[in-house]
Amino acid sequence: MSEWLNEYGYLLWVLAAVTVFAVVVFIFAGKALSRHNKEYKKREAEIKRLLELKEKYRNLTEDVILSAPENELLEGTALSYQLILQKLDDQEGAFNEMNEFKKDIYALDVFVQDASVKEFFSQNGDILRKRIVEAFNKIGMEDFAKKVSKIALMYDNDDDTVSYSEKEIAEFDKYIEEKDVLTQIKLKSADYIKDNFGEFVN
Repeated sequence: MSEWLNEYGYLLWVLAAVTVFAVVVFIFAGKALSRHNKEYKKREAEIKRLLELKEKYRNLTEDVILSAPENELLEGTALSYQLILQKLDDQEGAFNEMNEFKKDIYALDVFVQDASVKEFFSQNGDILRKRIVEAFNKIGMEDFAKKVSKIALMYDNDDDTVSYSEKEIAEFDKYIEEKDVLTQIKLKSADYIKDNFGEFVN
């Protein structure tokens, strides 16, 4: 036995190492599968939510608007217009023909979906960027509008009064997250939509 161990004992170390490696692989594989399942369920739930929202707000009526939960009315209203715009060849032209109320709400929803000033101002064109500050004013978020207006100037190629500051933008996005500003926008927008429901019906 001792002779075998002297000659082949290293195989036991190899076997032990392979066993440990296999265990580690199975653990990581299990965690990866768990993450995949969670991500899949999350996406599935989001798709289901959007389909329900689409059906609910497809036709905006007075009753639909006034009975809608405040936390989803902004998204539902904007989605209703998006369903119309996406079928058209000239979406920008159709957007410009919408009334000011609808355009403001559409811009506010895009801001909420982007979830940051950096994302909003870097990923969208002037048609939304030049509207967003006034949209915040209209729903009663004047102080926030002032803060956003400074960021807007950083992205305005025709204005050099405010220098671009990555630090300020990052700090403002942190402020939005910490103060749960996106929820405030949803609730304020819902009040605005309900107070002016006649402007939003299809």
